[in-house]
Amino acid sequence: MSYCTQEISQKKRQRDQDFRTSCENWILQYEPLLTHALTLTFNQTKVRRMMMQQHSSMTLSSSEMVELYKASMRSFKWKLVKSLYGNAWKRFKLPIVFVPILEGLGRDQKPHYHCVVGLPNASHEAIADTVCSIWSKTPFAGNRIDVQPYYSVGWARYTTKNALFANRESIDWENVLVPQPKSHDE
Repeated sequence: MSYCTQEISQKKRQRDQDFRTSCENWILQYEPLLTHALTLTFNQTKVRRMMMQQHSSMTLSSSEMVELYKASMRSFKWKLVKSLYGNAWKRFKLPIVFVPILEGLGRDQKPHYHCVVGLPNASHEAIADTVCSIWSKTPFAGNRIDVQPYYSVGWARYTTKNALFANRESIDWENVLVPQPKSHDE
């Protein structure tokens, strides 16, 4: 490898690390509100069957599939919040945090989500049961559902380990839910 190639490679690694750190810091601003860490998988058989029915050129990481993963996450997120809080979360401005991170889009990997969440005023058992029930009914849902209490910044670091994948951010910004900043009137 030439000096120029090494330098370019090193600069790219540094940019990727800086981006990862900025994503981690963005998540950690909500750390006082975080309550749980989720891992949610997709059923590869269902996904591949759908891919074959739709387009033979689709891959697990194609933009069409990423949009389907995001649609599944959107459905899950709103059903979870509605199930736990009804409309009260909006009416009473509950500080809900939901940050989904899509991973497993590389070759020979299995697409899945890691989620950093803050779900106030609900027991761990209620959250775990609700997550399992709702995810299992979500399109393309897989059987691996892991719900753990949030303990430390280590989870935030873990979820941002692949903050960029093939020039695509891993944080599913379309499905992020964070508390609105308080206005001066409140």
